[in-house]
This record gives sequence, C-alpha cells and structure tokens, in this order.
Amino acid sequence: MTTLPQNQHVSIAGTFLEKSASEFAAGDALNGAELLWGATAHALIAVAQENGWDSNSHRALRDVAKRLESNHGSPQWLSDFSTAERFHIHFYHGRLTDRQIARDRPKVGRLVSQLLSLLVIQ
Repeated sequence: MTTLPQNQHVSIAGTFLEKSASEFAAGDALNGAELLWGATAHALIAVAQENGWDSNSHRALRDVAKRLESNHGSPQWLSDFSTAERFHIHFYHGRLTDRQIARDRPKVGRLVSQLLSLLVIQ
C-alpha cells in the first residue's frame, strides 16, 4: 500500500478547506461538509505521520485527536474532531441544520489550522 507523503496531506488539507468554503457559498452543504471532513482527516494523517502514529482508519484518526488532547491538556481537540465527524455524517444523512453548519464550520477550520501548525515540516 502506498502512503502519500506528509507534505501532500498538508496541501490536500488546505485545498479541501478552501473548496469547502466555495461549496457552502454555492449552496452545496453536502459537498462542503465532506470537504471539511476531508481537510480534517488529511491534517490528522499529517500529524500522525510526523509522530509515527497509526492513521489507517477512522478510529485511528480519533485516537490521534485523543492523543493530542492528552499531550496538550486541552479537551478542544476531541470536541472539534467530533464536530468534524458530524460534518462527515451530514454528507451521508443531511442531518445538520443551516444554523448548526454556520455555528460549527469555524470550529473545524480552527481544528485544521491548529493541526497544521503542529507540524515541523509544512
């Protein structure tokens, strides 16, 4: 199995974050939501790669968020990860309201930015 290099995950995370804003602006909340999740997942994978942690499953990505929470002493990591997961679920089921989307999009953007700021190699 081939794994993308860390710098590609960083690039994809940034691209997906930007594209999600365009999708939401165009009224496509489903694609915008999935792109937010994708940005989060790629940022988490980049962090996992830098630390030698597993990132090969959804559960492994949640474990990365848990490790960050433990290492940095902030409950925000896991909370924001859970918010990103809700956007992933929204892509399949359309369960978020417009109000929830407006309230929670910045949280996911913050998470992706914070994850990327942890990286030595960008």
